[in-house]
Amino acid sequence: MKNKVVRILVIEDDPNYFVLLNERLSQCREPAFEVFRAKMLQSGLERLNQSDIQLVLLDLTLPDSAGLDTVVAVRKAVPLMPVIILTGVDDSELAAKAISLGAQDYLVKGSFDRELLNKSILYALERHESQRELQKYYQENQESQRTLVDKEERFKSLVSNIPGAVYRYSLNTSGTWDIEFISEAIYDIVGIRAKEFVGQSIQKYFDLILPQDREMVREAFNRSVQSASVFNVDYRIFKSEKDFRWVHEQGRGILGEGGKVTHVDGVMFDVTERTKEKERFHQLVYYDALTGLPNRELFMDRLDQSVKEVKRKKESGAVLIVDLDHFKRINDTLGHGIGDQLIKAVSVRLQKIMYESDTISRIGGGSFMFLLPKVAKSEHAENVANKILTAFKSPFRVQEHDLFTTCSVGIALFPQDGEDPQSLIKNADAAMHLAKDRGKDRYQLYSSSIANNSFERMVLENSLRRALEKDEFRLHYQPQLDLRTGKVVGVETLVRWQHPDLGSIPPLEFIPIAEETGLIHPIGEWILRTACEQKSIWQKAGFRQLRVSVNLSARQFHYANMVDMVMGILRETGIDPKSLDLEITESTIMERLEETTETLRRLKEMGCHITIDDFGTGYSSLTYLKTFPINMLKIDKSFVDNIVTDADDRAITQAIISMAHSLKLEVVAEGVEEESQLEILKMQGCDILQGFLFSKPLPADDVTRVIEQTAEKVSPSQPQS
Repeated sequence: MKNKVVRILVIEDDPNYFVLLNERLSQCREPAFEVFRAKMLQSGLERLNQSDIQLVLLDLTLPDSAGLDTVVAVRKAVPLMPVIILTGVDDSELAAKAISLGAQDYLVKGSFDRELLNKSILYALERHESQRELQKYYQENQESQRTLVDKEERFKSLVSNIPGAVYRYSLNTSGTWDIEFISEAIYDIVGIRAKEFVGQSIQKYFDLILPQDREMVREAFNRSVQSASVFNVDYRIFKSEKDFRWVHEQGRGILGEGGKVTHVDGVMFDVTERTKEKERFHQLVYYDALTGLPNRELFMDRLDQSVKEVKRKKESGAVLIVDLDHFKRINDTLGHGIGDQLIKAVSVRLQKIMYESDTISRIGGGSFMFLLPKVAKSEHAENVANKILTAFKSPFRVQEHDLFTTCSVGIALFPQDGEDPQSLIKNADAAMHLAKDRGKDRYQLYSSSIANNSFERMVLENSLRRALEKDEFRLHYQPQLDLRTGKVVGVETLVRWQHPDLGSIPPLEFIPIAEETGLIHPIGEWILRTACEQKSIWQKAGFRQLRVSVNLSARQFHYANMVDMVMGILRETGIDPKSLDLEITESTIMERLEETTETLRRLKEMGCHITIDDFGTGYSSLTYLKTFPINMLKIDKSFVDNIVTDADDRAITQAIISMAHSLKLEVVAEGVEEESQLEILKMQGCDILQGFLFSKPLPADDVTRVIEQTAEKVSPSQPQS
């Protein structure tokens, strides 16, 4: 078929898909394809009457026809035309019926590439050519008066050039079917020579067909005998005890005397490699490579079908989104290899929870989705969620690690929480995030109040993306008082967002959004630069010893060029590096230990002051505290709040202060609001106080007045100690 142009008619109403298809086909060269389009079935049939088309690519959903009726209409108009179905409906039963009606292949849109489409077309054309040659031979055989030898030689020459096993079944006098002839190509398919079949009952061949496919083939054969029609069928056949091949068979009942079918002529093709290629492509397109679970695309297709079924039967279903808590930390600390092994172990455990009718899908990272196509009431979905949570109670054994992790689950019921797949997944995801916000390791049912929160979050995110360029951020500074000297020794930088419509938005509401979206990097850089510029002003005013503290989030701290950014800003603003205090939380400092140690070392070499923020709430160890180049610990507000009434909190603050001093570290207590708290902290030896008792966070101009009253001032000419 090389150097030949094949004329193809695409009967397809979607212009965008036709363009995509035409682009794929135009890239083929052996053979080359000339492609024509008909938007509707009727115009397609009219085009086929011109007799120049060699193959049809047929959509089953057209403006003037749908389903199998479309196949029937084309086959009736052009019975010998090879037809390949191209449809968006992935339905094996529909595919089998289309093939039985004469279609050469059934391809689902989006599940094949150019190479697979090209092979399918070539197979269809080869099978069509084989059938045409056979038909021509039999017609000539009946009309011709050639000698028997001449006919046999011609027949052998013909079948030897056909890429398949040609056969003829004959009805014997007892009313059963025998194999009158089968070509030598049968050996390549089943590993048995043709002579061992000839003269035998067709049951000898049927016995080689896999039991689960045998009845389907027999029914196709019987229909052809009853109606003298063409049949097409795909099935599996044993080549050995441990190996089977995929076969595509085309046959046709031939009428004899008395108008009764007395022969069935056909050809069998080994399509194993093409079938395996389709299966591999299907696996790549619809399944997750790591776990083998259905991916998002296949899940969405099944969810779409379930939503329609539930609506039709007036029943209920549920979507659950499951997300591992702290999965990123496991990936960062133990490596992505361990993370991948954990995901595989989780998928195995989750599959044990589901019923056969359920679908579980991995959608990326540590996230999974469950489809429960039928739930009597919400409690059913909640029971499944509880089973999922319970499945995480025991550790996952991954190599030499026993990994403990939890998960958060969001539930959306349909149709009440959404009538389309996109809405259901969005709502289940919103419920899952609320479960995380409420402490993780729990499930959350979707409700309309969550929708309101999600909308508000979307509004904030959209506004946040423009807040920097619109100059909506403001910095406030909270003074830190040295309890040993009574002077202000530093200020903590706190960002405020002054939204033009929503007013002042606290950091707790927008910083998490900035973290998730990556906006924390430009916002964080602006905070650091602005704080250093303000410190430069104070430094020129004589407050050289004053430290300015800036918080670094986990995402900022682990950003690749973070150290270079700090160095560049210090150089631009000209401030003393020792007067820049970088605050990092315990959990941040314990992630990626080797990388963290190197980053802290570089910052320390630059001269920066390092503080561990929220100390006591994470999991730092004394070993690491001794190793890390840090200067100060900040006691978390949660311990200060109850220090007067709770003996345990008093003991914790005392232990932190004593430990810090033994390591030659200073201690600052934040959130001090009462005199009684101050007295206890002074008695315990706390070095620095920060809180509303002394001063709330203030704009730069206001905090300057506080600094001028209490901070140590060095004249510009006086050398810095």
